[in-house]
Amino acid sequence: MKRRPFSVSMTGNTQLPVPKQNNGKIINRAASASFRRMESARGGAAAAAAAGSSSNASFLEEKEEVQKNDIPNYALLIALYTLQGIPMGLSASIPFLIQQKVKLMASAAASAATAGGAAAAGAAAGAAASSAAAHHPNVAKMAYNAQAIFALCSWPFSLKLLWAPIVDAVFSKRFGRRKSWLVPVQAAAGLVMITGSDYVEQQLGLGELEKLSSTPEVVKKAADAVISKMAESTTFDVKGVTAFFFLLYFLMATQDIALDGWALTMLSKRNRGRGPVCNSIGQNLGYFL
Repeated sequence: MKRRPFSVSMTGNTQLPVPKQNNGKIINRAASASFRRMESARGGAAAAAAAGSSSNASFLEEKEEVQKNDIPNYALLIALYTLQGIPMGLSASIPFLIQQKVKLMASAAASAATAGGAAAAGAAAGAAASSAAAHHPNVAKMAYNAQAIFALCSWPFSLKLLWAPIVDAVFSKRFGRRKSWLVPVQAAAGLVMITGSDYVEQQLGLGELEKLSSTPEVVKKAADAVISKMAESTTFDVKGVTAFFFLLYFLMATQDIALDGWALTMLSKRNRGRGPVCNSIGQNLGYFL
């Protein structure tokens, strides 16, 4: 029986036997095991990197798919918010019409006061009447009072918190939670705007403004009648116009409640933050329409 060779140190101490392969070469078993562990670690890292890249790719594809699916929802939200902003744009033009009407009332009063002088002095008296209209003492007071009263029409957007729980709680399951409010509100707003256009024109006296702005001799008698009627008035009543736009703002505030809630359920979880962006874009479009 062959014995394994022993290695002897210089000090004479005997060391452990060193194994040999069949071919006589010495193998470091610890080094080979460490090498195998390193190779397995490299393979695991490569597999983890491949898995991570595949998961990232799938995440990006899923994100792009979700964004593509929300594009029709964005378009619908912008369209509904645009309809919501149209009455706001109409109400923004009313203060300018009020200012113009009040100035014409002051001009009518000044023209009535200087009618005799205008007949005698001709164009010079007419110019004096126009100058007097510009400095009429009641012009600023009437304009400020009328615009302060009309500003009350925008209160529903500040007070919509009071009936927002009703909009969220009361609905028809058959028709839909949000459509139960959006469809009737839009229909009511359209009817109010169509039927109330003549009423606003009468309240603001837009027809009278057109008569006063006309210069042909054919309408001179009608303009004189309008001037005499306006000269008798020292106040400008805008309560009817304020009530009309208050109703429109109430309907639009109700639609805003339902539409904001619908945006939360319509859009995906990742894109819910873009709902206010659709709100801003749509309302600005409707405002300028």
